[in-house]
Amino acid sequence: MLNAYYFQDEREAYLLRSNLHEAEKSTENALEEMAAAFEVEFPHLERNSARRAGKAFMRGLFVQDEIENWGIIKNMSNSEISEVLYSDLSENYDFVSSNDPRWDIVKSNLREVCKYTGIDEEYAGRQARFWLLHGQLKEYWEKEALRAHELKLRAMIDDPPEDVADKLGQYFVAGVKLHDRWGHLDKDSDISDILDIVSKYYQKIFDLRIG
Repeated sequence: MLNAYYFQDEREAYLLRSNLHEAEKSTENALEEMAAAFEVEFPHLERNSARRAGKAFMRGLFVQDEIENWGIIKNMSNSEISEVLYSDLSENYDFVSSNDPRWDIVKSNLREVCKYTGIDEEYAGRQARFWLLHGQLKEYWEKEALRAHELKLRAMIDDPPEDVADKLGQYFVAGVKLHDRWGHLDKDSDISDILDIVSKYYQKIFDLRIG
């Protein structure tokens, strides 16, 4: 999971530097890592379904990144950038990100996640709103993140105890905040800073599964 987010961030950075070769490599790596992460998170699913869900989730993240950085990406001189993007360079998207029609693409990818995993379809709207608010640095993104996480958790674990679900939600939000602090100068250092929280999160998940 951490590798997936790391490659996602690298894709964004390479795009903004117009390093399309590395952006394409990071795209493929992020998709593969998130597919593998969903296999772990949804072991009761057929492998192909979990992997498709993971890749759909990551594609939604890619589009969200492009929305946030469109002011830079749109004006890049490298004509080959369209080969790496999930957005259409010929479209005149609204520079007010909350009005951007590509959020429908984000939600479409998230609905695909729901289709393959059994997550309540309301998750698509909640997760997209969390990403929007988080990208705008709105303080209340945490509430929407918790609402989205709750729906995903209930698809991962049958009837999780309320206190454990709350604790897992707290871990999730803490992980997002630590991810925001990644400097991308030293991968091992960035990941080590968040590894404890992520380990606690998944240990609780595994404990619930074995009863």
